[in-house]
Amino acid sequence: MHKINKNKRIELLAPAGSQEALEAVIRAGADAVYLSSKRYAMRQHGDWLNFKDEDLAKAIEYAHQHNVKAYITLNSLLTSLEIASLKEYLLYLEELKPDALIIHDLGLLYLMNEMNVKIPKHASTMMNVHHSQAAHLLKEKGISRIITSRDITVFEVSNISKNAHIEVEYFVHGDMCISQSAQCFHSGIATEMSSNRGKCLKSCRWKWNLIDRENSQVLAQVEEKYVLARKDICLFHQIPDLITAGIASLKIEGRSKKADYLEPIVGLYRSAIDSYYKDPTQYRTNFKDMNLLKNHTQREVHPNHAFSRPGVDSVGLTGKKEPRFFSLAVDESPYKPTALEKLNTSRPIHPAPKLAVRCPNVKTALEILTSDCDWIYVGGEIFTGKHFTPSSSKDYLKLVEQCHLAGKKIGIQTPRITTDRELFEIKELVHVLSDSPPDEYIVHNLGALRTLRNLTDVSLHADFSFNIWNPEATQLLKKEGVELFTPGVELNLEQISTLSQTAAMPMETMVHGVIPGMLLEYCVIGTHMTQTNKYDSCPGPCSNINYALKDQLNNSHWLEADQYCRNHLFMVKDLCTIDFLNALANKNTLRFRIEGVLYETDYLKKLIQAYSTAMNNMFKKDKNTISEEVKQEIISKAPRPLSAGAYTNKNEDISEPLTKLPTNLVISYDENGNKITQDSLKVK
Repeated sequence: MHKINKNKRIELLAPAGSQEALEAVIRAGADAVYLSSKRYAMRQHGDWLNFKDEDLAKAIEYAHQHNVKAYITLNSLLTSLEIASLKEYLLYLEELKPDALIIHDLGLLYLMNEMNVKIPKHASTMMNVHHSQAAHLLKEKGISRIITSRDITVFEVSNISKNAHIEVEYFVHGDMCISQSAQCFHSGIATEMSSNRGKCLKSCRWKWNLIDRENSQVLAQVEEKYVLARKDICLFHQIPDLITAGIASLKIEGRSKKADYLEPIVGLYRSAIDSYYKDPTQYRTNFKDMNLLKNHTQREVHPNHAFSRPGVDSVGLTGKKEPRFFSLAVDESPYKPTALEKLNTSRPIHPAPKLAVRCPNVKTALEILTSDCDWIYVGGEIFTGKHFTPSSSKDYLKLVEQCHLAGKKIGIQTPRITTDRELFEIKELVHVLSDSPPDEYIVHNLGALRTLRNLTDVSLHADFSFNIWNPEATQLLKKEGVELFTPGVELNLEQISTLSQTAAMPMETMVHGVIPGMLLEYCVIGTHMTQTNKYDSCPGPCSNINYALKDQLNNSHWLEADQYCRNHLFMVKDLCTIDFLNALANKNTLRFRIEGVLYETDYLKKLIQAYSTAMNNMFKKDKNTISEEVKQEIISKAPRPLSAGAYTNKNEDISEPLTKLPTNLVISYDENGNKITQDSLKVK
């Protein structure tokens, strides 16, 4: 527990999506506000939202006139064109003298440092900081405040502050995502409206059925439809715990909310914070105010992850208090080989990319050693369904040795999220493999990167979860010792090509396999099957059945639990590029990758052979890269439907706010593969 310093009180930070909202939250007692221009921020659902450049200057001036700090959000992921356009804009922002910029994209962090921009930098919650290792690295890069992950407890937030000696900010009220920050790709891939660029269609708030995916039997209660619809966070009752934890700032969510909604919320929190500082020994929650707050909030409220692992009471199962459904269901675009063939241009690049294969476990990796691939990846999350095959540290040691004997290289994956447990396990594995190390470690976040950089000389590979969209991000990671990267999974072919040609290091490109949709700290399986979670005496329902979530168009999204009790929701359709592989053979593309983490060995072997053949033919300048027979075998025998993923999505190099707020959208495709968008749902 931190000692209360009455001279440095906790900050109450409020949102302002308009001038009216700005004036209202300042009037209600906010110490600081966060606001944005029309572009580059995480709220793009309406053109009425946010500030024009000239109005932004007036808003900052208004805040400062009232002794209120003003933070500007630049927390969207940025394309190569966008980050280039930001150079002039950053100079303009320096003239406005905001009190900080809230940023997400690693490329923007690199650019600000290169330009020596004097504005303080706050790391957005979209940077997904779970541990002080990540905070240390960001602090080294000039970040002065961490807005921590929304999926960790106040105790863990406090530890980040103490161990990294950095300010921390935590959400106290408002709308919360159920997915890990910046690890939700579902909307971006399926609808071209990215949750990482402020246009999410909120598929988490669809109606879902939890099913046994082998027989489509519905497992959850019939009325439990909105199993991913997270309630709003409300920590009004816990204000003393937040103040004594040493948190620097309490953040209210709601930049899209209007003035009359925000003003009473800010006022009630202002009153409670002031009451606690006035006399902590006599403080008692004002339950009348708390009930006013709960009744005023649109959804039901819950502490979420602040003090424990949330259970079934943290989601609004009935959906009755959802203020708006942006979408109801979405089909992913179908795989259309004839339409894709025009992308298959003849442009062999030398040297030819190597073929890498991610395996679900060591057993599968050993079984494909004689296959025609160059790299084998294992490790990270191990899924615990009926197909679960455990792997020990000694198994990894054996695999490294066998790979090298077979003339193959091996990469060891780390988990996508790293708290104390995961970092301890990474260190243990590095120790076991110290005398026979792999050829690279594949890292997924800044904490794992900093840990491994200080532990080993083995090459480091930054995976897709870093959300690398622009060359500046590769510059930053290169300076931190990364030698290869896999770009974000929401980029299309044109953006991939641009990035490959401008990146500061070689690139790996996904060519086939499962595509991540959402990463959940919330255990859907345990919560709805046995009403248990990681910190209960859980009977392990995840190990008995292979699960999926079925939407209203009867699409089955496979759902896997890992050894850390996190849930992984995958896209319905797997990526396949066998018809346009040449379009991915860009300059600096060092590897092609098959993401085979959900595949059985026999199908994985067929994939390896097919892609190896296609690659060999392609680099012999053979226009027909693969026989129709082989192509049809991998397509017809695929265990899951196929698509081109985000590769054939529309190009959006400069994001513009939507002119109309999405409502009840349903996206499907006719028999010819043409998109049909409607605003109602007729269940077949």
